[in-house]
Amino acid sequence: MEQQGLLLVLPVPFRVKDNRVLFESQACNGLERWGDNFDKVVVAAPVLPEDLAERDKMMTWRDTATLTDRDRFELVPLPWAYSLSKFLKTYRSTRTSLAALISRCRYLQFALGGLWGDWAAVAALEARQQNRSYAIHTDRVEHEVMLRSTQKASLIKRLKARFLAPLMAKYHQNIIRDCTLGLWHGNDCNRAYSRFCQNSYLIHNIHLKPSECISQEALIQKSDLVKDENTLKICYAGRIEPMKAPLDWVKAISQARELGVNLQATWMGDGTLFARMKQLIVELKLEDCLHLSGLIRDRAQLLQQIRKSHLMLFTHITPESPRCLLESLVCGTPIIGYQSEFAQDLVKDYGGGQFVGVGDWQQLGTLIERLSQDRMLLAQLIQQAGRNGTRFNDESVFRDRSELIKKYL
Repeated sequence: MEQQGLLLVLPVPFRVKDNRVLFESQACNGLERWGDNFDKVVVAAPVLPEDLAERDKMMTWRDTATLTDRDRFELVPLPWAYSLSKFLKTYRSTRTSLAALISRCRYLQFALGGLWGDWAAVAALEARQQNRSYAIHTDRVEHEVMLRSTQKASLIKRLKARFLAPLMAKYHQNIIRDCTLGLWHGNDCNRAYSRFCQNSYLIHNIHLKPSECISQEALIQKSDLVKDENTLKICYAGRIEPMKAPLDWVKAISQARELGVNLQATWMGDGTLFARMKQLIVELKLEDCLHLSGLIRDRAQLLQQIRKSHLMLFTHITPESPRCLLESLVCGTPIIGYQSEFAQDLVKDYGGGQFVGVGDWQQLGTLIERLSQDRMLLAQLIQQAGRNGTRFNDESVFRDRSELIKKYL
C-alpha cells in the first residue's frame, strides 16, 4: 500500500458530544493550514472525558465538520489515559492502532506532551520499531513545567513531581535522539532539546492571519497617541493558572500603582486561581483599575483589546512558548514581564519588549512605572513590537514547517 499524507499525534484532545467530534478552535485552524501543504492529514488525539470538558472554561470548541475541505482530514480518537493504570490497560491496543497509522502515512510528526498518557511518545517508539523517520514537536519543556508548577503545591505533589520529572526528561531525550527532525517552538524548547537532534529548528506557532497584523498607519497612530495619554493600558490573555503566576501579576500592578502610575489593567481568561486572584485584587484595593474579563471567545474582540493596550504584562514562571506573546507583537503591543528564553528570543533582533527576573514582581512594577514616565521609550517599544510582529502569521509558519518535514522525512 502506498504511503500517503501527514500523520499528527497530538496531546490537544478531541471532544465527542452528540455524535460530533469537536476540537479546539485554534487547533482546527492549524489543521487547515497543514491541509494547505499536504493532500491528506491524519490526526490522532485523546478524547477528553465529558466531565472534564464541562469544567474547562478556557477551551473554545469547534465542530470538525466545519473544517474547510473536511474530506482531507481523518480524525482518530485515542484513549484518555493520564493515570498509570489506564495507560497500562490501553497501551497494547492503542499502540497497535498507531502502528497501522504509521505504516500507511508518508510523513510523521509527534507532539510530546507528558509521561504516561502521552501517545505521541508511544507513536515515536513504534515508528522507531518500523524504521521510519519522524519529526518531534514541542511547545514546552515538560519536565521543568512539572517541577515549577508544583513548587507551591502539597508535599505529596512536590515529591511526585521530583520523582517523575527526571523520568520524563530521560524518556523524551531518548525519543528525540532517534528522531530525524526536531521542531522546537520557542527558544526554551530549543535550548532544552536541540542538542539531542541533529536536524533541529526553532519554530513559532501562531494562528493569526496576515490580515490581522496591525497596519503601519495604525501602528504610527498608536505610538503617537501613547505619548500624551494619561492612563497606561495594560492587558494579558491566558489561563489563570499557577504556571502563569497571576498573583504576581496583580502584585506588580499594585506596585506600579503605589509608585503613582495611573493605569487600567485587564486579564482576559479564566482558570483555577480566578477566585484567589479576585480576592487579592480586593485586598490590594485595585477594583477601580484591574478588571478580570473572564474568557473572551470572540477572537476579534480579544485582539482588539490587545491592540488598544500599551503593553502586555506577563508573569510566566515555567519554560513554555505562549502564543499570546506572539499575538501581542502582531498587534503592536510590547511584551513586558518575566525573563525567559522564549521571550528574549522573540525580541532579540527586533525589539518590542523588556524583562525582569522570574518572580521579581517588585521590579516588574518598577519597570511599569518607568515606562509610564518615559513615554518616548514606550512609543519606541510599540513601533518595534509592530515591526517585529510582521514576521508572524499562520500561513508562513505552517508553510515553513511543512517544507522542513518534506525535506528531512
